[in-house]
Amino acid sequence: MAEVIVSIVLEKLGEHLINGAIAETKLLFGVRDKVEDAKLELEMMRGFLKDADAKAGGGEETLRDWVLRITDMAFDLENVVATFVLKEEAAARKCMVLRFACFFKRARELHKVGSKIDILSNRISKLTRGMQTYGVTATPSNQRLKELRQTYSHVPERDFVGFGKNIKELVEHLTDSASGVVSICGMGGLGKTTLAREVYHRSEVKNHFDRSAWVYVSQQFQARGIWEGILFDLLSPSDEEKKKIKEMSNDEVVTKLRRVLQQQKCLVVLDDVWTKASWDRLKAAFPENTKILITTRIKDVAEHAKQERRGFVCEPQPLTDEESWELLENKASYLQSIKSTNPNNCEEMKELGNEMLKHCGGLPLAVVVLGGLLSKNQTLDEWKMLHKNVKELINKGEESIGEQEYKGVFGVLGLSYDELPYQLKPCFLHLANFPEDSEINVKELCRLWTAEGFVLNDNEARKCLMALVYRGMVQVGKPSSIVGRIKTCRMHDLMRDLCLEKARNENFLSLINFQQAESSGLSTQVMPTSKVRRLAVHSNKNIVSELLPLTNNRDGCLRSLICFSPYQDLPNPRDLFKPLFKSFYMLRVLKFENILTRPNVFPKEIGRLIHLRFLSLPYCSLDFRLPSSMANLRCLQTLNLSAMVYSNMSIMLLRSMNNVISKLDHLRHLYLPTIGELQKLCVQYSVRSFQLRLGNLKSLETLVNFDTRYCKLDDLSQLTKLTKLSIITQKGSREIKPTSNLQSLTLECVLSLEYDPIEDSNLIQLEDIVSSLSSYLQIQKLKIWEISVSLEENILPPNLVKVTLGFTYLKIDPMLILGKLSKLRILALCDGSYDGTEMVCCKDSFPQLESLSIKGLENLEEWRVEEGALSKLCHLKIEDCRELKSYPHGLKNITTLKEIEITRMSEDFRTSFDEEGGDEDCHNEIESVN
Repeated sequence: MAEVIVSIVLEKLGEHLINGAIAETKLLFGVRDKVEDAKLELEMMRGFLKDADAKAGGGEETLRDWVLRITDMAFDLENVVATFVLKEEAAARKCMVLRFACFFKRARELHKVGSKIDILSNRISKLTRGMQTYGVTATPSNQRLKELRQTYSHVPERDFVGFGKNIKELVEHLTDSASGVVSICGMGGLGKTTLAREVYHRSEVKNHFDRSAWVYVSQQFQARGIWEGILFDLLSPSDEEKKKIKEMSNDEVVTKLRRVLQQQKCLVVLDDVWTKASWDRLKAAFPENTKILITTRIKDVAEHAKQERRGFVCEPQPLTDEESWELLENKASYLQSIKSTNPNNCEEMKELGNEMLKHCGGLPLAVVVLGGLLSKNQTLDEWKMLHKNVKELINKGEESIGEQEYKGVFGVLGLSYDELPYQLKPCFLHLANFPEDSEINVKELCRLWTAEGFVLNDNEARKCLMALVYRGMVQVGKPSSIVGRIKTCRMHDLMRDLCLEKARNENFLSLINFQQAESSGLSTQVMPTSKVRRLAVHSNKNIVSELLPLTNNRDGCLRSLICFSPYQDLPNPRDLFKPLFKSFYMLRVLKFENILTRPNVFPKEIGRLIHLRFLSLPYCSLDFRLPSSMANLRCLQTLNLSAMVYSNMSIMLLRSMNNVISKLDHLRHLYLPTIGELQKLCVQYSVRSFQLRLGNLKSLETLVNFDTRYCKLDDLSQLTKLTKLSIITQKGSREIKPTSNLQSLTLECVLSLEYDPIEDSNLIQLEDIVSSLSSYLQIQKLKIWEISVSLEENILPPNLVKVTLGFTYLKIDPMLILGKLSKLRILALCDGSYDGTEMVCCKDSFPQLESLSIKGLENLEEWRVEEGALSKLCHLKIEDCRELKSYPHGLKNITTLKEIEITRMSEDFRTSFDEEGGDEDCHNEIESVN
């Protein structure tokens, strides 16, 4: 990790030297030269750090401490330079008189900065000279782990469990001439090699091919060695023939191998391929008629090979609970005998076993390791002892079972981390911030990575995330409506354990989990003695008492503080935030959630956080005034104040926002609060109307809760980079004219308390808000809430991929128009969106729709789906449509449907569903019905 951190710091220093105040100022005391000297020292050190990181990770504690010292110094250097640059930029904004008056003070500050950089440069230089003391020159050896992972086709797997569907698919594609390359792809420990071996030995496969070969590729391989291994497997040559092959040139070996493969029907297994370059290097020896079976952790590798040779990618899923128990029973075979000899103990052991299996997460490798541990500890008391620390034993243990040796889960999953490009390592470790089993919002995650400086922008962050997904280190949660993107992500429990372990060992992040400590009765994790750069706090009941002790004896180097907590009352926000802002002035990321406050003033000390780039207070009651010092946060990229505010402080909050937000000209993402009963409060406190000015926020890309009651409409035309806009409006407001780059638009109306949906004359019309909506060709997502819409031809943007309607009280069947949107993938018809009794999905309508949600249509009595409609539908949700009595017969012909959720529907509808949709022959393997 030191190599990663130093590389990031070098990039930042380079930016400051070229673009920042350092480049523009004739510096006193030679600060520029000192920064360049320090940068040169770091560049000299970087050459050694890859080897140093590897050796430190291999258990050399002295070297590990040395690597941590390097990391700390790199961060300290960046802090000194970044702070200086920001202060110089602030001084440049002052008038000439003030700048001249502060001349001598500035000279003293420059001298201090130069001295600090000198000290750090000298320390870095000494550490670099001490490299030879630690022997940091040679490439580290992982030969032992490589030997453990070496695979052979002849090693039998006696206790193969699960993967029945995958075996069937693989056999079909291997024996089908249409597929050239068949790949098995998934995270480490998922059983890819075991599955490949099971298929390799199937009689259908053996009988289909004349000859077959199995080679283990790995990260470090020689193409020549792989080609020779395949030849030896195919030809079974004598020692003399092997000698002749070894004496051939590379071209001769490739030619001979191609000739052998062309003459017969052959299967070649390439086990554990890590890169696209590896496949590109090896494929030259494989003619088109050769069938290739690849196992890989990297989805990019599988997709790359598939595109080149008409392939198929198999992605096995973790074992079910039943399959996990079956595999465990096979590995701890004595359990069968205990059933008859001691049934009481057997039941208790099964209960303990199932609890321990929860830590395996369906990962076959983890189950095998657990089975090996239990096979050596056969009594109930021994099982109880193992149960206490089973997680650590599974992760770090190493087992020999029969002829096979199994490395602990960390040993296998750790290879995926070791092989990450350096840019991806901090992104992976950052995921340790989030609670176990949490669905992580991808947009927020990308903004956090940008704020931390891991990437330059959100687009790069998305690419890094998808790279982790393709490597099997991050799992897809909810897909996005935009093709190629995801909405949420999550981590497998064991991969998260590895992430936490690596983050702690490399002092990347410290996690304090008060929630876990409360439930387990254990003490909370002690803060490490070395400098803490990132802190994640999973709060429990009293956030003030939990966090305040952390501010004692801190050195101010904390860069990120993320707090997850249940809803809790915070009478005076100053009690918590003032000490935090004073202690952690280097913060770049600050996130709290679910905090209820009393009317108060937010501490002015927040103005000290001049490095802050990400400030998020979602679901917090914002009953306070923003201090004017917040205008100092000129680096802020994301400001999330999304909350509903009803208190008497609303007016003061709005006024203070106007004095602060308009000056944060680097903002990219702004989430404003929703003010309840604004007009009533203005009258009550005799406050004249005022408008929040946002026109100078030229970098703004996201603007949520833009309320036309207190925001200036004309500002929207100046926000030319805006791609996501959420508007709250009311009847009588002027027409909105957003910029043409808009990709996501949410329109919501504020209704009076006297509003009656039956008498909807007060309901605002869509045309009154945005005319010519169809001309916004870039809009892909549209949400309309409590606004009257007349769906007619060409009224909607043609490129919509997601539409959400609620309380629009449509009179005409919306499916007639929406079904013609050729790119629509997600449609949600929510409460009150349609008033009619009949709905029809016409023939061949909704050609791309994948997700359909119908909720709260109180009058809907009949829904028909004609032939060819909804041909790609995967997810269907029907909720609270009480008058709908029958499940559409036409849905049974949709073979892509995988998930159906039915909630609060009539008994007649459920009976109809059981007859139509519940029939196993109706759909092509529905995965879940709720």
